[in-house]
Amino acid sequence: MQQLELTLDCFVNSIPNKPYASDDLAYGVKIHSKETALLKAYLQPNHPYYLHNIVFDLDYEASLAELLYSKIGIPLPNLIIENKNNGRSHAVYQLKTPVYKTDASRQKPIVLLNAIQCTLQHVLDSDIGYSGLICKNPLSERWRTNTLRKTPYTLNELSNKLEINWEEVSKPIKIDDAVGLGRNCYLFHTARHWAYIAIRKYRGATYNVWLQSVLDHLLKLNESITEPLGYNEVRGIAKSIARWVWKRDPYCYAMFIERQSIRGRKGGTKSKRKSVSDSERSRKPWDEQGISRATYYRHKKNETR
Repeated sequence: MQQLELTLDCFVNSIPNKPYASDDLAYGVKIHSKETALLKAYLQPNHPYYLHNIVFDLDYEASLAELLYSKIGIPLPNLIIENKNNGRSHAVYQLKTPVYKTDASRQKPIVLLNAIQCTLQHVLDSDIGYSGLICKNPLSERWRTNTLRKTPYTLNELSNKLEINWEEVSKPIKIDDAVGLGRNCYLFHTARHWAYIAIRKYRGATYNVWLQSVLDHLLKLNESITEPLGYNEVRGIAKSIARWVWKRDPYCYAMFIERQSIRGRKGGTKSKRKSVSDSERSRKPWDEQGISRATYYRHKKNETR
């Protein structure tokens, strides 16, 4: 019982402050306060800008028994939220660190998360049409909730248990597979290969001009997807590609260093502050979360209000 309470607390803390929720999906969903949403049968498990819970729809009867006795060897979900009448359920894998999808996000965690989702979807034999926007509320008395694991997963832990090969994950995917997080991966891989060659035309230009070119290219690619990504997510992919390629092009990087040197000569004195091993500045928690330092401190400031 204590393990279930801890897992449910983790779930409650991770959902949005104003999630979509409903008692009957036939009548649609509406935005509610978190307190009201937790009284509904269905609710939104993830924030629009980051993913904390990976949810799968196990649309077959006695899914819990099937998971425990027929699908041996796969990582167990933290929660199984089961229909009492037919045993069909939602399986929830909780992440220790959320994966961000904003313009401040790094793409590697998103690519790895997409591979994990696709692999788990296959081994769990879950419904491929399920979007993950709404799931069964584990606190609702309408469902039977079981906890199979107390500790949230890291992406590396899941990828190791599923034996995911990064070299295979980092390969480009087809546009037909560009659904869910696969859209991010399709745009990222397609655009980065274009950028490796296109950068040559921008030697001598400024970084902002190069960034705008990458963004324009990605926006055109995004239009070809059945369900295009939002502008902020596309911009986030553009910034990741543009920054990575710019720094690794010898000519552009040399120009960047020269500009920084000039600014340094014009600037003030160097800081004499010494680093502290256990400080946030030294630990760099924003790298683990896949976001920029500015975004990390902005989130931290909002949490303390």
